[in-house]
Amino acid sequence: MCTGHDAGMSPRSARQGPHARLRAAVAIAALAAFGLLAACAPTTRVSALPSVTEEPTVAIAVRPTPVGVTPGTREEGMASWYGPGFAGRRTANGEVFDPGLLTAAHPSLPFDTRVRVTHIGNGRTVEVRINDRGPFKANRIIDLSRASAEQIGLVRSGVARVRVEVVSGMPGMARLAGAAHLQGFQALSSAHAPGQLLVLRSDRVAESVLVRVVAGDVPVDANADIVVADDLFLALGPDVAVAGE
Repeated sequence: MCTGHDAGMSPRSARQGPHARLRAAVAIAALAAFGLLAACAPTTRVSALPSVTEEPTVAIAVRPTPVGVTPGTREEGMASWYGPGFAGRRTANGEVFDPGLLTAAHPSLPFDTRVRVTHIGNGRTVEVRINDRGPFKANRIIDLSRASAEQIGLVRSGVARVRVEVVSGMPGMARLAGAAHLQGFQALSSAHAPGQLLVLRSDRVAESVLVRVVAGDVPVDANADIVVADDLFLALGPDVAVAGE
């Protein structure tokens, strides 16, 4: 579709480590969330958050990534940026193109794959989500949105040599974001049905966290696959492993 363009925490809380804050947040949220889980899913037993050492008897419930597309995959080549004339149009994956979001067009990477783009000339980097196809000019490997290009100083030169590295997209992995209006263990996910339970695991914490999908409307500007309450996002971080039932 696109073408290249050449142009208030207390002092006591502050002293607590991330694990202590997560346990406190989970304990508070669980009082409200446990009642919601029990009322909405009476046939589902939710007695405690499973330990990370336990293997939940659930299946991976996210879209698989094609073979060969794994974190660490790299390529180098010329990058360009696009935006003028395309704002408001549909991207190849059906989204409305917004030049102000950190997105990019790539010839073949699966949609929603996240890549780190490094400007080889100045060392600046930006992480973007693939939501479009392109560029369609020879010798170019990625087409960045204007916001993405600004992050690495590409707007003025129009083109530059970059390194593109896949940072997420493995089967079972998802990108997380936080939202202030969500509470407890509520979650938004466009890939899972409302009412579905998801087990989230993160390298940042020892415990797995059980959340319930309450709606499928994930805002495009969230740049995420799953949205949870702000406190859980801060504890778990942006990349999580997901299993669901």
